[in-house]
Amino acid sequence: MTAMKLAHNGTCTMHSDVIGDVQIAKASGYDAIEIVGSKLYRFLDQGFTVDDLNKELDGFPVVGLGFVPDIERNDAKGYKDLLAETEKMCDCAHKLGCGLVQLLTGPLFPDEASVEYRQTVSLPYPELRKVAADNLKVISDIGKNYDIKFYLEPLNWCPIASLPQMLELIDQTEKDNIGIVIDFWHMWNTGAVADDLAKLNKDIIYGVHICDSLEKHNERGTVESLGRRVWTGGGNVPLKPWMDAIRSTGFDGWCSGELFSPKHWELEPYEVAKRLREYMEYLLV
Repeated sequence: MTAMKLAHNGTCTMHSDVIGDVQIAKASGYDAIEIVGSKLYRFLDQGFTVDDLNKELDGFPVVGLGFVPDIERNDAKGYKDLLAETEKMCDCAHKLGCGLVQLLTGPLFPDEASVEYRQTVSLPYPELRKVAADNLKVISDIGKNYDIKFYLEPLNWCPIASLPQMLELIDQTEKDNIGIVIDFWHMWNTGAVADDLAKLNKDIIYGVHICDSLEKHNERGTVESLGRRVWTGGGNVPLKPWMDAIRSTGFDGWCSGELFSPKHWELEPYEVAKRLREYMEYLLV
């Protein structure tokens, strides 16, 4: 079996700020941290700098920074915003010594999507995939200016949602700095099984989000899905077989524990992070 790094994911301590997340990650025994971009931007909006965060990190590795959403935006304003958001996040990631930025299919918030974006994501799948691939080619070039690679996460309530669709999109994009993150909740809710994960080329796996689901297999969720409100290991995803399948590919990168559960956000954040790390360690035995 291969060795993997365990990264603290700021979604499991959502009410903590970015400095607090770094302190929790260090104190609870993680190897690295995956930073929530909104927390970083909130920090910067108050007049702090990336250098201020780097001082707190003091060499502690940042494996990923997320996220840039709604990658299919192609109307004039949406496309301009998409590229500006990509540039901003890549710049921050580069300054943090982080080589990976997260991208999301969309719409992340369907009820808030513009009319133009709703029209785009209503296109027939082959046309929508071409729009996304064309955007990713430009995003890829922005990343290369900063030595950044991108990990795509397909959201299971979106038109581009499943693992096969994501692999098709990457193939059509034809860029060597675009890969995927295996997010257990999204993969489970779109019908993936362990054999699908075991067949992946390890070189396109850039990270793993270990999380669980209360939904049935292949039961599509929503952005506010109650099925996410479960402690990892308490749901329906076969976590150990899935982790074993990923490791069988030879992947030896990082995994983090994603936890979109408001109930658990109210608990003591250090204990949540520590217990989640301990459970992930069990999955890697």
